[in-house]
Amino acid sequence: MRIDEVSPLLDTLTPEQVTSYLRRKGWRTLEYPNSNLLVFGAPEDDDLSLVLPARLEFSDYHAKLRDSIRLLSVLYDQDFQTIVHNIAHWDRDVFKIRLDSPGGEQLLPLDYATQMISMYRDFVAYAAATETEPRKFFAKLTGAGREFVGKCMFGHTFVGSFGITIECPLDLDPQLPLPGMPPQRPFRRAVTERIATGYSNTALAVEEDNPDIIVRNHNTGFSGNMCELLADIYKLSEGRLVSHRVIWSPELIPPQHLIINEQPFGLDERAYRVLKAASDALQTVEEPEEDKIILGRITNLRSDMPPVHSEEFELATRTIVLLWEIEKQQPLRVHIALPLDQYRLACDAHKNGRKVRILGKPKKKGKFWQLFDHHGFEIV
Repeated sequence: MRIDEVSPLLDTLTPEQVTSYLRRKGWRTLEYPNSNLLVFGAPEDDDLSLVLPARLEFSDYHAKLRDSIRLLSVLYDQDFQTIVHNIAHWDRDVFKIRLDSPGGEQLLPLDYATQMISMYRDFVAYAAATETEPRKFFAKLTGAGREFVGKCMFGHTFVGSFGITIECPLDLDPQLPLPGMPPQRPFRRAVTERIATGYSNTALAVEEDNPDIIVRNHNTGFSGNMCELLADIYKLSEGRLVSHRVIWSPELIPPQHLIINEQPFGLDERAYRVLKAASDALQTVEEPEEDKIILGRITNLRSDMPPVHSEEFELATRTIVLLWEIEKQQPLRVHIALPLDQYRLACDAHKNGRKVRILGKPKKKGKFWQLFDHHGFEIV
């Protein structure tokens, strides 16, 4: 067996998947007296046929399957693994993230692998949230993002290296499309295109050392959340090489500019710098200018000096952290700087387990949310 014919997907292919692939390529099912064999005729060559055992359990199934894929590889001028992928994943886009260690690690820390999967899950979820509502930055992941990522799948990893594979089913119609009628572009494909566009924008930003390329194209590429996650992934990787690639569903051709630029995107120090700069520039939540009612319980109180009657305490910085209860969203921690009299009230509310209410304009600064132009502080 040749090394270029090694694929973790090969042993998963069923006769039904191969049959579906061949029919979509125009192959005809031929009548044959032995029901244990599937026989197909080539679209434009009556003398060319392909024979496959009808059941996965037959002893010669995998050998015959390998022979069939070799034949298809020659006919369609595609490598062995591409044919396998197109049979298995005709109806989905696939994100491949490859992890390579310069030190030649044989194993990865479990905590690192767990965090990587979680961060890429959030990355894809924020891509869906941004596609649903193109914004520079989101305070919290939206329901659309959570729903989308809930339908994605964790796929087979790489042969001979570490990696993450995320499969995104496109809900394509299994029926053959009508001649001259291309399949419709589903929302899930739009999410994949947004991610691929973001990779392309970032590669150009690195080449020109200009993060503004990412910022000004946030409507079609990365949001601030997506930039922030990739920057955090780079820091977490501690020198490991992380590369990204999109493999498109063969049934739905992507835009030409994404086909041209489908080289793997590498996450290195230069990419980290432009992503971090773009993230900082995009992390402004586009909220209306009117005040928000911030209601919730105080989780933290902080003062540079103890709360006593002293001249030093009058000049001290006093901050509370309020767990803002937002309708239909996860609570959000908001940092609020308070004057002395309101800080004392906040201490009482915290001690007695009471909620407080305050009006103002919440904005994200760096890693934290802060409340500006606030007024109307009261215990409820």
